[in-house]
Amino acid sequence: MNCEKRLKQIRHYMAGLLAVWLFCIHSAPVFANRAFNDIEHSYAADAIEAMAAQGYVTGYQDGSFRPLHFISRQEWASIFAKTLKRTSNNRGVTSFRDVSPWALPYVQALQEESITKGISDQLFGARHNMTRQDMAVWYARYFGVTDDTRSAGISSFVDQSDISDYAQTSVWLMERLELIEGDTNHYFHPKESVRRQDATLVAYRIWLGGDGLRERAKRLLESLGNGAATMPQATSQQESQKIAVDLTPEIRQQPVNSEIEEPKRHRPRPDSPASPVTPIEPKPEPPVTPPKPKPEPPVIPPKPRPDSPVTPPVPNPKPPVIPVDPSDPSSDFLVDEVVIKAEELVNQPETYPSYQLSFQLYHEGRPVSIPAASVTSVTYTFSDELGVFDVQGKIAHPENIPAADSFIPVEMKVTIAKPYQVLTAQTKLIVKGKTPPAEPPNVIRSVYLSTYTISEAAALDPAAWKMSYVFHNAKGEVIAPEMLPSDLILRVEDSRGIFDEDGKIANLHLIPVVNSVIPLKLTVESPSQGILFTSDAELTVEPGERKKQYFAVSIMLQGSVTTVDQIKQSRQLLMDHFGPNIKVTWAMENGFVFVESNRPQLKQVLDYVDQYGDEVGILAGYPNQQKFPVWEVKMDEWLYMYRYNAFNELHQSGSMGSPSVFESMDTDQYRKYLPKSLTSFTVNPEQTQWLKDHYRITSAMGWSATQYNVNGMYGEGSPLMPYWSNKDNPIVPAQGIADNSGTVFMNSVTIDPIGSRYTKDSSRWTLHPGDPYVTETDAAPQLYIVQQYLDNPYQRINTVNYLSIILDINALANTHNMGPIWENFVNHFPLDRKVEIVGVDGLKQVYESVAGSNNDHTEFTLMFRGSGIKTAMDSNNSPANLRYLWTENASQRIILSKEDGDAAWSIIDFTDYTQKPVPKMDYNLDGHTDVSYVTGRNFKLCPTAPLTADEIQRVKARLKDIYFVEEVNYQ
Repeated sequence: MNCEKRLKQIRHYMAGLLAVWLFCIHSAPVFANRAFNDIEHSYAADAIEAMAAQGYVTGYQDGSFRPLHFISRQEWASIFAKTLKRTSNNRGVTSFRDVSPWALPYVQALQEESITKGISDQLFGARHNMTRQDMAVWYARYFGVTDDTRSAGISSFVDQSDISDYAQTSVWLMERLELIEGDTNHYFHPKESVRRQDATLVAYRIWLGGDGLRERAKRLLESLGNGAATMPQATSQQESQKIAVDLTPEIRQQPVNSEIEEPKRHRPRPDSPASPVTPIEPKPEPPVTPPKPKPEPPVIPPKPRPDSPVTPPVPNPKPPVIPVDPSDPSSDFLVDEVVIKAEELVNQPETYPSYQLSFQLYHEGRPVSIPAASVTSVTYTFSDELGVFDVQGKIAHPENIPAADSFIPVEMKVTIAKPYQVLTAQTKLIVKGKTPPAEPPNVIRSVYLSTYTISEAAALDPAAWKMSYVFHNAKGEVIAPEMLPSDLILRVEDSRGIFDEDGKIANLHLIPVVNSVIPLKLTVESPSQGILFTSDAELTVEPGERKKQYFAVSIMLQGSVTTVDQIKQSRQLLMDHFGPNIKVTWAMENGFVFVESNRPQLKQVLDYVDQYGDEVGILAGYPNQQKFPVWEVKMDEWLYMYRYNAFNELHQSGSMGSPSVFESMDTDQYRKYLPKSLTSFTVNPEQTQWLKDHYRITSAMGWSATQYNVNGMYGEGSPLMPYWSNKDNPIVPAQGIADNSGTVFMNSVTIDPIGSRYTKDSSRWTLHPGDPYVTETDAAPQLYIVQQYLDNPYQRINTVNYLSIILDINALANTHNMGPIWENFVNHFPLDRKVEIVGVDGLKQVYESVAGSNNDHTEFTLMFRGSGIKTAMDSNNSPANLRYLWTENASQRIILSKEDGDAAWSIIDFTDYTQKPVPKMDYNLDGHTDVSYVTGRNFKLCPTAPLTADEIQRVKARLKDIYFVEEVNYQ
């Protein structure tokens, strides 16, 4: 197809637009009122506006298009797919983890048609710059090129040996279709990056060419299949595996296969402009390509400026070209097209004598050489409107050369004597100014995040996560770290407050949900290089590997009212939802083990110990109402009667209180049936020591956050964090070996973990799934609270993540709506959080395996919001407009609260566990004595007391440790 036919075809698609020759042969009229504020001088302005009108390309919020910025692979995929009206909702396609959500349907659509592949199994190289050769490969695949297509008619570019093997055929086809051109010296630069304006122009031409372009490509490819230009190919298994990805050796920071990268045998000349060579992608929303303040002028000519001064042109080393094939003796040859090879003319007078126009003949789209016998029968003449060239294509009148950024209309006529025919061609020769000297390779012109994703907060280890960057020079090459300027400053701007300006995590809890995108702005500054620019970036939140979580369940068995069916039903409910591999504690009180009629119930419990590894525990509900000797006798009775009714073969009359009762069961046959833990309303130092000395019990769980409120007394421990308790006060964590009781204390979160009045009109954060004061008919508020525990953003920095509950199954079966609520709670508990059901001692073993035998590194942090429920008791409120941050370690407990609309968080509790001496908790204290920690600060007891300077510093240090830097009111 000759040039006139092509121009007619293009006018048929879009009247009023001049046809443009891509890359070296092009011009574009300039209009003052453009769709974007920075394309007036772009050679692709018309194409950009036309593609924007179709919705195929978009600009930025500031009204710019940024035509000289490089385009990324995912951005090009978006333009490519939109232009060809391709999209995908197929979730079965492999999903690359580095592709932004907005680009995923387009990448998947191109995957489905085998147009594009990844750079590895999991990476698409989404934010890497698109290269010229890969641009050619994508379109060539669209036109029908496959991995098996090979061509002997390789491209004519000087540096064709630098083109990767997998791209050779594609570049050849795109050159034949005149969709790509080389630079002034006919270099292709296959591994250089492509700009937004170049990408848009190529996409525009493909869109404009429509089916006609595909038909021409089909004919060219069919000509390869006729044996005229085929290359034998013996592909080894190793080579076939190499072609399974988009091989992009120019992506050096993340090489796919070092064996594939080819050496650069032809280095691009430093003064060679990066002309649009390969198709470039349109910028999808949101734009993420980095800004590129490249000082070189665009490779393709902008608007002519006749008043500009003339600068010397560039020399052309090639002589006048008339291709001759001496091996063909025939005097006749077939030709149907001639193309002018018109290189850019640089205003540099000393190069004028060597400048030469040339041409290439074609037949059916393939280059044709003139047989030696016919060379004398072929004549040609060049002409131009400005009178610059003589008929041989050499510069005759340099004074007629126009100013830089203009063009010279050139025509030529070729006459062939046999068979007689006359061919004509036209082009517009670009006149350019003198090429500026090459910029040093270490000057930063763009910056990218080399980290594309961040794990959700619940799965993130903030100490290990790091934001990393890749810097590119003007050619799009990666700048090695050792070449970066010493005064380089990079600042991160995050409007959400997740990161500080150094790119470190500042507020862990602000990381949004999975598949969210975190937009960032990167500012790069180097006074020594004179650069200061900003670049857009983004991170996609992805699922991560969560830390294991535990749910400790202690089931109370009391008196003679609990039946075998209730025992079976309570465990079956848990197994139906969580599976059979659960372990629970069966906490039995004296009244249960004393009753001989409960032997079937005891047998059922022991069967569960044998079958599932369940635990036997002691239930002692209200020990503080008696003197310690009374409680001690009750424990002796418990083991004596438990052995009598469960293992009557071991019974010895009159042995109650004797060590022989425990010793008779401390054998290989019976040891697994011994009690492993204490489930109690509260725990006293004497209790923990006695149980450790007599029954080897070192696990205790309380079922009230105010662990000591019998007789009107009150005290608080650590309801969220398991810890080795102090020998003088189980509510306080031990500070060292000397004061370690050797017992791990855990609190059930069944009731309110704070107590009562931290915040006005608010007392209850959590709710027992069987709370008798809750009138709702389902467990929605309880599940809401539990979900926040399970999705706690601070999970990865906690020692153990756990929930716990103590259930009275007889009360569940017979009281109000407690049973239905508990069943609803279990059946709707989120299984995807992979919670393991354990007993009380099982949870202690988990803690011990992580923390060791002390509390040195123990910590727990939780942020959550009230459920909005108000129970039948007016004092039990959980306002939904309140958020709380609870954080503690072995040294202190800190609780913050914030009501919606407040400017800052308030400190509502600071309890110091390091104060000495630790008050020893005793029996029968009066109702005005706090037994939690008298000498420590406790805002519940004294909410208006100001914090000291030392306490404020401790709070600040702790908040920094947990990656929390929001505004806090310390007064």
